[in-house]
Amino acid sequence: MNELDLLKQVRNDVPDPDPLALARARQRLLTSPPVRRRATLPRVLVAASLALTLAGALLAADVVRHDSSPLPGTVADASTFLADAASLSSANPDAPIPAGHYRQTTIQMVRIDSFGTNPGQRASLYTRIDKWIPAGKSRQYPTRVDENFKVDFPTPEARQAALKLASYLFVDEKPKFYLDQQCGNPTLVVSSKRPGGARDTFCKPSWRNPTPEFLARQPRNPDALLTALRNNTESGAGTLEPDERAFWHISTGLGTGLVPADLRAALYQAARKIPGIQLQADVRTLDGRHGRAVGFERNGYRSDIIISPSDGKAIGYRLVVTRDHPGKPTTDSAGHPYQVLRAGDIALETSILTRITPIRPPTK
Repeated sequence: MNELDLLKQVRNDVPDPDPLALARARQRLLTSPPVRRRATLPRVLVAASLALTLAGALLAADVVRHDSSPLPGTVADASTFLADAASLSSANPDAPIPAGHYRQTTIQMVRIDSFGTNPGQRASLYTRIDKWIPAGKSRQYPTRVDENFKVDFPTPEARQAALKLASYLFVDEKPKFYLDQQCGNPTLVVSSKRPGGARDTFCKPSWRNPTPEFLARQPRNPDALLTALRNNTESGAGTLEPDERAFWHISTGLGTGLVPADLRAALYQAARKIPGIQLQADVRTLDGRHGRAVGFERNGYRSDIIISPSDGKAIGYRLVVTRDHPGKPTTDSAGHPYQVLRAGDIALETSILTRITPIRPPTK
């Protein structure tokens, strides 16, 4: 045996690196800051996601956000992250609301409304919703809805076109105040500036409109909870496949900001068991907070739940287009084709912020 043979045997006792660890390291190495673009959202998807919410930016050269995340992580990555998020949620129960205080939840949303067949004929509509849950067992809580309080256009030409084709975008809507009964929750109402736009109410407790009683009776066992989510065909989820239906209920419920920490942990554990979930790179919510996105892809769209890696809270949602010109529906509510949608476009984004405050909610 010579010196070369000895060199070949150096570190023979060191095990091969873990493939998952290598994949994570490679993803961190290749991750670049996201440059995002917003795009038009099919109305039926707006209705499904409106419980979630905004951003801000003045008129700019392009108001479309684009998801440039690296290739999604494996199911194992997503499962590991959700397990960590569940542990964090369990370790950080919701603080009780002191007498005279409120749990204020702020939901912000931005979505795109198209008003023509030209890809540039679109506008970004911004909404903010605030809910003040009081101390005690009162079923009533004040809610303020500042709907479509700002409208941005991608170009000056788009704004000029909207003056002729979409005058409803220039209607000045004032904030609305409600004494909410946890039934007909205005955060879950679908409405539009379009002529004839109507409000629908949802008075049956559901993941879209959760009451304390509804949330309390949900299973905390992840297997039982996932079965219930897959079988729940309420709130327009009957046309979805079972796994898609389960993920939709999870993202919708978390998007209300009303799910308690123990049930949130169970939802994360249930989501771990859904085949095909994906872990995305570090993303920012509309209000600038960092999170990780766990997504489920189907029919040309990926639904992402954005979760804080520090405390396990759900802090946002986004709907990302995963292929050019995705499928149904092929037209918006005005009959315009969605040819502007391209892979990577973020069709809808929301942020969710909850905190305890002694400040009384406004009444007008």
